[in-house]
Amino acid sequence: MSNRNLRLDSLRGIAALCVVFHHCIHIANPHLVPQVLNVPLSSVSGADIAGRALLSVFAGGMAVNLFFILSGAVLMASLEREETFNLRTAVRFTARRILRIYPALVVMIAGFGFLSWVYPPSHSSVPFTVRQMIENGLLLTNHVNGATWTLQAEMLMVPFILLIAFGRCLLGNIAPVLFLFWATSRLFLGAPFAPGLMNVALPSFALGMLVPAMAGSEAGKLPGWIVFAALIAMIGIRFSLPVADIRALIAELALSFCAVTVLFQSQVKHHAFHNPMLTRLGRISYGLYLIHPVVLSALLPLVVATLGWDWIARNYAVFGVLFGVIVTAITIPLSELSERCVERPFINLGRRVFSPTNRTRLDLSKTKPVQSHDLHAFDHRLLPPGSAEELPAPSVQS
Repeated sequence: MSNRNLRLDSLRGIAALCVVFHHCIHIANPHLVPQVLNVPLSSVSGADIAGRALLSVFAGGMAVNLFFILSGAVLMASLEREETFNLRTAVRFTARRILRIYPALVVMIAGFGFLSWVYPPSHSSVPFTVRQMIENGLLLTNHVNGATWTLQAEMLMVPFILLIAFGRCLLGNIAPVLFLFWATSRLFLGAPFAPGLMNVALPSFALGMLVPAMAGSEAGKLPGWIVFAALIAMIGIRFSLPVADIRALIAELALSFCAVTVLFQSQVKHHAFHNPMLTRLGRISYGLYLIHPVVLSALLPLVVATLGWDWIARNYAVFGVLFGVIVTAITIPLSELSERCVERPFINLGRRVFSPTNRTRLDLSKTKPVQSHDLHAFDHRLLPPGSAEELPAPSVQS
């Protein structure tokens, strides 16, 4: 029986699509953040109001934070299914994460590198060097594909996830609560390392790791429209407040937590997020997230040669939507191929080699775990894009 959560599939698919359109709009005009997004609404010109509304719907940063919350929730839930927590548990978990994230990443980097030798990508005047490709393939940098910064954050969070899972064995749910307080302080004080990657990733993952602790709460009985209300409220906040406003960020994270918790715990049998098209989009969301920058970079020089930068910059909203449709249409079949030929085989390999055979579930909220020699297998298919064992992560820096 599959542990796949179709509702989370759909949510991460929607978020991945938002990232694609976010990049297609922002690539048209590099001044959108200071001129349209990071100013009070009253200061936005009439011509840019529609653009701000569009960018509020396709808000890449908001989608990335949602990815991180999804990752924290699903990864913590996977560790809850372990009967004991020890060094072998941590090694198996980490190995599965590596097999989930790196194979498709390496294939994408190799393909992008080869493409750069045919003609340079839109963001570089020369082909990628072998060193750049190796460093990005190992997630030491993100110079080849800027979207992989979120995967760097995902891998940096692995020790934290394991630490909080161990803490729940000893202290119960107080462990993730304490971690949330500490992680939230990083929004104001800065992360102790890699602040550019971790300042927001830490509280996002911390919120996600609290989601499984809500099991048995009233959240699972809430109607499905609550999720839509939360998503619409997030768009409204992004439209109303400057993108750098810390109040907007905190509100977005709280609403994202609400949406993920309701979908994670939902007991509704027939939910709008069970739509087959959305769940399919979620299934390929990691590939969609990873590959769309390659497609965007390959097509952009041709589009610029046809339309010219001046027209594109003036009509960024129209261009971004049309270009987003084209990029998505090309990326989806490539993502299907990646999921079928690269991602799924390595997920299955991780499950065969690094998952225990005993399927007894551990409740990490108990301070005294049940003793046993075998651990339950972790179903990688639950995860949010590259997110997770499935993540995505998330976006080209802009």
